[in-house]
Amino acid sequence: MKNLFLIFFFFPLMLFSQEFEIGGSVETKAILSSENENPFWFHTNTNYVLGELTNLSATAELKASLTYSKFKLNAGAAVYGRDGVENNVQRRDLYLQFENSWLLATVGPKKQKEMLDGLSATNQNFLWSGNARPLPGILLEANNPLKISNTFGLDWGIGHYELNDNRFVDGTHVHYKRLALITTFNENHKLTAKIRHYAQWGGTSPVYGDLKDEFKDFFKIFFAANSTEIGLENETKNAIGNHLGSYMLTYEFKNKLGEFSIYHEHPFEDGSGTRLANLPDGVWGIYFKPENQKIISSVLYEYIDTSDQSGNKSVSGFDGYFGNNLYRSGWTYEENIIGAPFILFDKSIVIDGDNTAFISNRSKVHHFALMGAFSKFQWKLKSTYAKYLGTYRKPFFPEWKYWYNYGSLSYKSEKLGTFTVLGGADFSNIADTLIGGGIAYSYSF
Repeated sequence: MKNLFLIFFFFPLMLFSQEFEIGGSVETKAILSSENENPFWFHTNTNYVLGELTNLSATAELKASLTYSKFKLNAGAAVYGRDGVENNVQRRDLYLQFENSWLLATVGPKKQKEMLDGLSATNQNFLWSGNARPLPGILLEANNPLKISNTFGLDWGIGHYELNDNRFVDGTHVHYKRLALITTFNENHKLTAKIRHYAQWGGTSPVYGDLKDEFKDFFKIFFAANSTEIGLENETKNAIGNHLGSYMLTYEFKNKLGEFSIYHEHPFEDGSGTRLANLPDGVWGIYFKPENQKIISSVLYEYIDTSDQSGNKSVSGFDGYFGNNLYRSGWTYEENIIGAPFILFDKSIVIDGDNTAFISNRSKVHHFALMGAFSKFQWKLKSTYAKYLGTYRKPFFPEWKYWYNYGSLSYKSEKLGTFTVLGGADFSNIADTLIGGGIAYSYSF
């Protein structure tokens, strides 16, 4: 029925198009666990396809595209149903997209592109790892880097999103932009310097009422300009909204062993972070794709640190990643952390004007992952050691230590689809050992 609808919708355009394509996929998973909760890597960074308590899930996706001589139109929808969450059936994607040689414009929520074979603990984005459902909004970005010369190119993007979930400040907007300079020394060496900026702004606070969200306020958000926001007497001027950003430096090179990528993403939420006072916080990673891929096709190691936060002894310290005194739901969507999943948010806490559900924003994490293939089988392994320190104001004693482990083995049949078995085991000094297993099936058409 959906196929017929899309064909009818696109039929007038098809008369003038060069190519029309339609396709989709279905996927289902069944999971069992020794405890109520699933192993960490079963549900983390899955765009909320799986919740912490999910045992059964099913996802259906449908995509269509029209290709013209100089541009292309895309449309897509993805819906999933699962148990163990508040809303069992939800959309993942629902978007329209225009693309040409230099522009990619997307309207509506769309899953982010998977980076580094899905091995990274943050999907190479500390601020938006794919741990929550895609946000509704509009994004304009470079479809291909803007070529300045044979050596230099620019990547850019600007977007506006809406946090339409149930949160402390209702109707919060999200502003996004990025800019990257790509330096290609030769075919074997490339350096990319990127800055990302997000800002939560506007909406209605149960404490302060309507917050600034007029067009003139957008320019203050765009440039993070200082201004009063809530109109209290003697209010300190600060940047309107809750600002988050990151610097990222990536060096890619090739040699006879294979392809390497070395990267560091440095987060900031105020002036101290922008001047690097919170070093060594951020993601330090290396990714390797060997020339000989007979058994192992890619390997990754990441060290993630959020413990410094510019210290706790000055006004500019206590960065408190992802939290905010005014936007008290912080950097979450449907109570799921949007960015790096090693910031702990307690969903059982009812947020009011005095408390916060962020129980730990200081952590030190070692993450190792690799994948490979043989014959028609593909396998993937992840092992993550995380030490949670709590917050500066409420540290954990003792520190929480977790060791998350995950493995999958898939068999792909050209006619029948892909069959996968999953396994996971989490160990901790403050919780019972958690062991889980599951099976998955997917089919694309």
